[in-house]
Amino acid sequence: MHFVLCGSHSLVEIRVRALKSILCKLDHSLVSVSDIVQEKMLFVYLLEWFNFPEVPMQEEVLELLSTLSKHPSAAQMLRDVGAVDFLTQLSPNVEPRLRAVIDGTLDQLFELPELLPSHAMVYSHGQRTTTPTEHFPKKGYFHKSVPSHTDAPPQKIAVHESVRCLKFSVFPWLTLTNTDRHILSSNESSLRSSNPNLVRTTCELLCDVIMQDFPAEIFLQRPSIVKNLLSLLRLGSGKGEASYLHLQALSCLRQLCVGLRRRLRFHQDPSFYSTKQDQVSQNSSFSYSQEVRTQRSQASSPGAECSPRPSVVGRTGQRARGDGQDGDAASNSGSSHRGGAVVQAPRQPQSPADVTHLALPDMGAEDVLELQLQQLTLAQFTVATMEHAIPLLKTGRSHYQKEKLQACMEQLGDILSYHQSYSADIPHSSQVHHRMAYTGTAIFTIKLLQTILPPEKASDNLPESTATAIFHLCLDTSLGNVLPSMQETAVAYLEQVNSDSHDLYRRVTRAAFWMESTCNFLKEGEKNWLELLELADQAIDGLPFHQHLPIIKECVHICSYLWKFNQPSPLLQTESQKLLLKLLSHPLLPVKTETYECSLNLVKDCLGIQNVSRQEPGACGGVNFLLHHRVLYEISAFGLQDSVNVAAKDILLFLLKGRLMMTASTWDRFNEALYPVMPILQGYAGTEESLGNCVLLISDMSDVARDNMFPSTAKLKAALRLLFTKQPTVRIAAVQQILPHITSDDDANSARPHLDQPVISSLPNLYCLRNPLDITLDTSNKSVLKVESVEKLFSIMSSDTVDISLKRSAAEQLSVVLQGKLFVKDPNDIIYLDCLLEPCVCILRKLVYADPSLRHSLAQRNLLLLTLLRVLITLYSSAKFPPRYNIPFQAATHHAVSPYCCVLPPSSDLLTLAPARQALQVAWNTAWHSGIDNLLEELHGISTNVTEFHPDLKLSEAQVLSLRAVHLPTALQDCIQAIVTAAGHSSVTSALSRLSLYLLTDRLALPHLPTYSCRDTLNSLSWQAAVTRFLQVRPACVEDERLLVGIVAFLNAYFKQMHTESASDPEDEDLRWILELLLNQSLLNLLLGVETQTSTQSPGEPEELKNHVSQKLQRELTSFFNLLLLRLSTTTDRLCLALAGPFKSQLAVRLLQSLRVSDAPRFYGLPSLERTLQGMVSLTAQPGWSSHCPDLEPVSLCSKYLSGLLEVISSFYVEWGGNSLSFMGKGVTKNAVISLLHLSHEMMAENKDKWSLGSEAAAEEASASQLGLAWLIPLWVDRDQEVRFASLGLGAALSSVPSGCQALCASCQNISGGLWGTLLNILLDQQESSMVRREAAFILQNLLVMPMPANAEEAKDSHWQHPCVHDEVSGVSLVGLPALQALLYHCQYFQHVALSASNCYQGRYTFHLQSPVTSGPSPQESNSLGSDTDTSESVTSQDSRQGEPSAVEPVVMVTPDLMMAHCAAQDIRAVGLLLICLPVCFGTLLHFLSGFSKLLQSCVMVSQELIGQMDFLKHLLTTLVAMLMLDTKGIGQKRILNSDEINFKLFSTFSGLIDSCVEQMKQTHSQLHLESVRPGKASHRKKEDGCLKEVKLTVEILRSALYRNDECKVVATDARLTLALYALWPWLLLDDPTMEAVLELLCVYTADCTTACSSLCGSGPGAAPGSKCTLSNSLMHSVMKLASGIAPDNSPIQKLAFSLLANLAMSRECRGLLQKNNFVQAFLSVPVPKAGSVKATSMRCSGGSLLGLWLRLLVNLSFAEDGQQSILRVTGALELLADLAQHRRHALLTLHNLCFCPANKPHVITNDKAMKVLLCCLDSKDMEIRCMGASALWALLHNNQRVQTHTCIHALKLYFSAFTGLC
Repeated sequence: MHFVLCGSHSLVEIRVRALKSILCKLDHSLVSVSDIVQEKMLFVYLLEWFNFPEVPMQEEVLELLSTLSKHPSAAQMLRDVGAVDFLTQLSPNVEPRLRAVIDGTLDQLFELPELLPSHAMVYSHGQRTTTPTEHFPKKGYFHKSVPSHTDAPPQKIAVHESVRCLKFSVFPWLTLTNTDRHILSSNESSLRSSNPNLVRTTCELLCDVIMQDFPAEIFLQRPSIVKNLLSLLRLGSGKGEASYLHLQALSCLRQLCVGLRRRLRFHQDPSFYSTKQDQVSQNSSFSYSQEVRTQRSQASSPGAECSPRPSVVGRTGQRARGDGQDGDAASNSGSSHRGGAVVQAPRQPQSPADVTHLALPDMGAEDVLELQLQQLTLAQFTVATMEHAIPLLKTGRSHYQKEKLQACMEQLGDILSYHQSYSADIPHSSQVHHRMAYTGTAIFTIKLLQTILPPEKASDNLPESTATAIFHLCLDTSLGNVLPSMQETAVAYLEQVNSDSHDLYRRVTRAAFWMESTCNFLKEGEKNWLELLELADQAIDGLPFHQHLPIIKECVHICSYLWKFNQPSPLLQTESQKLLLKLLSHPLLPVKTETYECSLNLVKDCLGIQNVSRQEPGACGGVNFLLHHRVLYEISAFGLQDSVNVAAKDILLFLLKGRLMMTASTWDRFNEALYPVMPILQGYAGTEESLGNCVLLISDMSDVARDNMFPSTAKLKAALRLLFTKQPTVRIAAVQQILPHITSDDDANSARPHLDQPVISSLPNLYCLRNPLDITLDTSNKSVLKVESVEKLFSIMSSDTVDISLKRSAAEQLSVVLQGKLFVKDPNDIIYLDCLLEPCVCILRKLVYADPSLRHSLAQRNLLLLTLLRVLITLYSSAKFPPRYNIPFQAATHHAVSPYCCVLPPSSDLLTLAPARQALQVAWNTAWHSGIDNLLEELHGISTNVTEFHPDLKLSEAQVLSLRAVHLPTALQDCIQAIVTAAGHSSVTSALSRLSLYLLTDRLALPHLPTYSCRDTLNSLSWQAAVTRFLQVRPACVEDERLLVGIVAFLNAYFKQMHTESASDPEDEDLRWILELLLNQSLLNLLLGVETQTSTQSPGEPEELKNHVSQKLQRELTSFFNLLLLRLSTTTDRLCLALAGPFKSQLAVRLLQSLRVSDAPRFYGLPSLERTLQGMVSLTAQPGWSSHCPDLEPVSLCSKYLSGLLEVISSFYVEWGGNSLSFMGKGVTKNAVISLLHLSHEMMAENKDKWSLGSEAAAEEASASQLGLAWLIPLWVDRDQEVRFASLGLGAALSSVPSGCQALCASCQNISGGLWGTLLNILLDQQESSMVRREAAFILQNLLVMPMPANAEEAKDSHWQHPCVHDEVSGVSLVGLPALQALLYHCQYFQHVALSASNCYQGRYTFHLQSPVTSGPSPQESNSLGSDTDTSESVTSQDSRQGEPSAVEPVVMVTPDLMMAHCAAQDIRAVGLLLICLPVCFGTLLHFLSGFSKLLQSCVMVSQELIGQMDFLKHLLTTLVAMLMLDTKGIGQKRILNSDEINFKLFSTFSGLIDSCVEQMKQTHSQLHLESVRPGKASHRKKEDGCLKEVKLTVEILRSALYRNDECKVVATDARLTLALYALWPWLLLDDPTMEAVLELLCVYTADCTTACSSLCGSGPGAAPGSKCTLSNSLMHSVMKLASGIAPDNSPIQKLAFSLLANLAMSRECRGLLQKNNFVQAFLSVPVPKAGSVKATSMRCSGGSLLGLWLRLLVNLSFAEDGQQSILRVTGALELLADLAQHRRHALLTLHNLCFCPANKPHVITNDKAMKVLLCCLDSKDMEIRCMGASALWALLHNNQRVQTHTCIHALKLYFSAFTGLC
């Protein structure tokens, strides 16, 4: 078509013309949609239309795409070319009106086929012209050479020009045969079928067979099957088949993920690292000859002659299809609905004649480059799987909303919100389901975030819905209690994403903390007053949230109690008063009211009239907490004005009237507190109320009130203050109180004015003015007058000679001048003359206003106050004011708001936000019931009568259910109880699903450690009894079998987790239980399936359903038994080991019966065979599996296994033409060969000398004798590395006996080079993996053991004529040793070994999936997958580009295992030659020695027998040490030494090595010292690093030399090792790795060597001559400083320092040094965990904490009496040890040791804690602890006369009598 030709043209006019052409033809029906849907390039160019710089006619293009998407074939084509991703990326960048068109197109693309068979098919396979694997290369429309797929965004879009992507390596590319390609294509077509049964069977086939045979990376390199599985996840989640297909697709994807992880580990293993390209063709020399195949065919049944598929040995008829042979590849033309599926069940077998004519359709040549560009990377597969699987977490929806693809995190956020916001009206089971789904999704979300998104980048990348979900997760209190570390991680993300939400979370956390403090305050038992007051303060802060008012009464009573003592604690008084003032001034009215009411009740109780009859003089002390001016100020200033004024008045009345009920000291205290608040209190003075009258009486001078309550001056001031009140009656009363003060003056009669009746009657209105006055000073402007001028004015005014008028003028001027800040010297110098009264008063007012201290001092002068009053009366009498009240001036008053009033945190939003409110409710209820356990126990019946606290805090029924579902002990108990009480299958199934989900959640949470371990919690419950009843009864129907599937699946999950989490346990109760159950019940018989069992199922059940459930049961049982076998390999339980033998043998018989393929009615199915062989692999790997069969001897059982496995090999390998390239059936072959390898070891163990895999072992089968070992040799060059490794290992086992060597040689007669040439080719293949080459070396090693003829004469009489070499040119033939020498020379064996040694790789992991173009990386640099961010155009690895030439040479990777095999197979002289080649340089030699030591370590781990060959080690050590001594004379010389000479030589060389190392360290110190004093230090640090690395290597060698070698330690002491290290100490402090190595050396050096310990103290032989141990000049002092220093996170250096001190503590001199430096004193400052965490620590493990290090040191100190004395000299050490001994074994051991010294016994006996701990030890369940306690107590009693008088002696004797009686 024109558009196909011009659609990608660079000119926009041509593209537009082509588009208009096709649109016109469609509009006029010249062409139809059906005509153009097959043109793939049309769809590519339509999408690529938007990638050009100029994009016209956007709407027309999108409309055309929408039209095409409505056609099924076109929709499929659009999906294939990536339209979904492209349009999704395009949508945000177009106009809104065009987005609707795109959305409609995407909706059409998401349409999937109907599931009902009666509906029409959506996908028409008949119209497809290309196979699913032939996709168009997407690099075309993306304009970049980027591999993409349907789950990857397009690399070019209109706006986003650059897309950053994760760069992950892909797996090495694997080619496929025509058969394999057809198998994958057929299964991919079946997955797209509209027949749900076909889809289901295809998924099962994929899980059970295809994914077992094909390497997992195949499905990423050809992702059609994966994409179809993902598309199945998008089916609507309704009822019926759709939901079931979800499970099937998920099962396939899960199996694929397991396989990918396995393959990833395989490629990580250096032993299997290989640079071989995937084999395309095979060496014909290794293929089966036609003769062998003909013999096998003749042994088969006649029916096989006309069938292209070889049948099994002795089997007639046709096998079911599905094993990958060519006969399966042909699809029936009449079965279009099946779409060429591999397996259909059931189906009618075709006749042999029909099968003969079936031919495999030609799939055509593959475009490898195109396929490689379409493959999925690991990252792409992971993202795509999550995108499709995550929406399924939102279960329970009735319909599926079609939406655009969302980001994974956004989906997770929506799902979390969905599961959190469920309705409370749904059934309880659904609520529990939502809660469990929420928990699992939350854990997955957080772990996913931690994996893919750093917290600091979360704010830019996390969707809003996810941020909201994380916020709600942070508020989930119950989940936080279960997984605290996970919630902390969520909080870290929340802080970065939304600061407002994080602040809200912090507020909720703070409020929850206050609630917890409230409950702790109410339940506090022991009276630690400071902690109690702190809790009370926090409880008061939380009052807005919990509103629990009873705490107020408790707080008031505590305050009263703490103030009632004569000598109370000032600190407690201060803190309690703050608490009281906080309550009295609380903003919440209910709180304030309750506080005043409680205080009033307490005052009534203390000062009430009832106390007269009690005759308790101290009762009034209970009100002391109120008798403080701050408290009275609060009550007077604010309490009397607020709504609590009634209670406040009553409190004050009781106090004011309580003179008779108080003691003198209490009354005085009240007066003292009342005096400062009198100005406030007098505001309430009055004549009508009781309080007002009481206040008036305070200033009364009459006889009625004469109680000396206040001094006269204070009463005068109080009376004067009353003149300012508004009430006339009060002012009149005030005048009556003032008059006695005036009249009692000595000059009262002569004083002016005279107080007659008119004057007195006018006094109440003395301060009544018309308008208020402003008495403030104007201080804004500084006075311009000088001090001298003011002094002159004052001198004029005070002069006696100056005229009065002049004085008045000066006074008036002075009053004006004093508006500023100039002051006179003494105001008493003012002369009071009538004319001067007013200016003088004005002057005085301004002075006292400006100077507060002056005002306060003058206020205490009674005479001055009276004088001023008389002046005022005098001035008042001359003035005429109307009788109108007004405040004369505005004076300073009390605070407007209480200074003690707290600011309430905002609480309304927290109480209205549902997640926050629920979090607070859970926090309160948990704290109220002292833990979640007590809470759930209390609310077990959903009680509704909780009235102890505020009803708003009551938990709803839904919340209780949620708590029970999350709290693991309760949830698991509910599940077990549901199983026990279940009346039907569904209840048990539901409970089992919950149990399995809890186990899964436990595993998913790692590395976050939950509060409760699911496995440990289950162990505390009787879950075995609940499950046992279902395992004891044989299933009687399909429902029973389906339930048994669930039970076995749960057991699988439980024992898998138990194997993962727990270490070897000496008492494995669970394993005992299941083994006893399996041996006594018939569960093992279920392995045989329904085909070989008598069916007990009802006849009405469909046969297909029976088979399906039975297959699932067999699958779970096989997995479970394999897991049990793995568990048995690690257990140390004796009973389990005893039961293991019978279990293995019974299982072996059942597996053998399952393997009897010739007896199966429908031949054998691959799923069952795959499972059986997997079980055999696990079983035969167990030693002694054949030894406990009651009916068969081990030899007989092994023979039967051999026959069955050889039959499988013959059927799946030999008759297929030998080394087939097809992956189909490869899983069977691999498992069979591995089982044979294991079987060979079992047969060798039973009969080491006589065993074989040859014809005599398979004598049962007539046809097997014709096969021999011809099947084995082709396996050595199989496509699969694991098959090559296992088959070569089988050959190594065969070659361990002479008959096996003969058989192997005979099997290789027709191969070029024979057996020896084949093995040497494999061994020397540098591209082969080390593991395969190692097995070839082992075979050669065994062949070398055979007696070879040394010459032609010996060859005549020798039965072993191998190896044999014939030269065709010369005609010369060599046999035996000459032939071997010729072979080694010809293949350059030793040169290859030298190359291998130079490439020895010691890393644990490696990848070589990405090779740079410029240079090849070393294996050490390729130890992990790349995951960095890159913008490179291609992420395809070099290994995946098979068609491109490699720019680098293959990297050779040789492991220590292979080198060990080389060393075992050759003479040590080859190693000597390698050593000679090394340069004689000390640093290089140290590196070599260190590396070779690690090589020897690896050899020891693999095989200890090899290291035991002293001939190898003697020569090697001699050579190495000679090189280190710079003596190369002895290298390469072969010496024969006797044992004494060897030992002497080794000691001499080691002595020289130690001396050289110490001398080298001294030289290094000199070099470092010289570098440090040089002026130029540019390269100083670099040289230091080099020197320290050399020191580290030297120290490591010394450590190995001194390990458990007393003679070498003496040599090191004589060489003064400690002095050399002490000199290097300043540099060691700067380099932690070197310091660690030195400390490790010192630990080895001082172990069991007192001489070495003394040298560290500076007093031993290793010290400098004449040196003495001072306070700080020895190496031990430096170590003590290092140990006592503050080390972050308990660093390794600190641990090593303490370990060294523990060694030194065994030396008397070192103990003395520790004592002199008071080192043990620091033990008291070590942080001790709280009680809860201490109890969690195992008694047998002190841990690596600082406390544990100290305790181990104290144990060593306590072994000697002087060490014990140094411990007891530390005050408090014994008490601390007694506290720790309950939970720390080392503390108990130290306490135990202290009991054996006579001087210590009185200290221990008189210490109650220590005695209590020792007595409690006798009740322990641990025998060791009981023995330590009894031993310590007997030691205290022994020969101790003083203890006889102790009160506990009688009890001890009685206790011991009873204890020994029990023993």
